[in-house]
Amino acid sequence: MKVVKGYRHTGIICKDIDKSLLFYRDYLGLEVIQDFWDDSEYINKITGIENANIHMIKLKADDGTVVELLEYPTHPTKLIKQEVYNVGQPHIAFQVYDIEESYNFLKSKNVKLISKPVLSSEKIAKVCFCIDPSNVRIELVEML
Repeated sequence: MKVVKGYRHTGIICKDIDKSLLFYRDYLGLEVIQDFWDDSEYINKITGIENANIHMIKLKADDGTVVELLEYPTHPTKLIKQEVYNVGQPHIAFQVYDIEESYNFLKSKNVKLISKPVLSSEKIAKVCFCIDPSNVRIELVEML
């Protein structure tokens, strides 16, 4: 049985949705396609949270990829210690038009960058990582 038909979106829980919006919209260039609040019975059921009121902003890349920013003002977000593998971390990868320009632009905006762009071992892409305002690793990839 096939369960997955395709990829829909990535949801990111934000400590400060305004800072995250600045990063994804103004720095990465994604387009806001929805900005709304939801305190419905539906959202409370699917999240398993009682009395939630969630602020959601959906942004779209040029290829149709969607990122969903979520903030839970009724249930303040705090960092918790989670068990993660000791090598690598979950991340989101975006294709970029020009990785050197992207890197320099993000650096000028004081975005935390892990490394300068590096040629992949397969020699098919240049890659670097940065950290978004909610401490999510973002991989930037320019296909060569």
